[in-house]
Amino acid sequence: MTVYVMDTNVVSDIAAPKPLSTVLANLAKHRQDTLCLCEAVDYEIRRGYLKTSATTKLRAYETKVKRQFQWVIITEDDWKQAARFWADMANKGRAFSDVDLLVAAVAQRLGGIVVSADDDFDALPFKRVNWRIP
Repeated sequence: MTVYVMDTNVVSDIAAPKPLSTVLANLAKHRQDTLCLCEAVDYEIRRGYLKTSATTKLRAYETKVKRQFQWVIITEDDWKQAARFWADMANKGRAFSDVDLLVAAVAQRLGGIVVSADDDFDALPFKRVNWRIP
């Protein structure tokens, strides 16, 4: 069984009023795998809905989307790994968001694959897949 750690863009794709068919097909294809949602992605999704007062979308996310994933708590070691990733990337002239670095740290801890359309993850030492591509 493979562990997949969702990035914000893929969760947004699933939560969209008209979800991308390729993302939904990949979600269905990997139902037997471990599909993870970490606190940092939940935060990023939630703050976006709150900023735009999208209460209906937030409720749909809470009741339909979020429950499809295994909840993963960010540990102190994840924060430390994210800081190491940040320092390594900054020394190479690359900038990453803190949420992306936390997703990366969680994926590394779980031995998982990041699911994201963001190819910046490819600079980090683990595998990424893009479910927007069939």
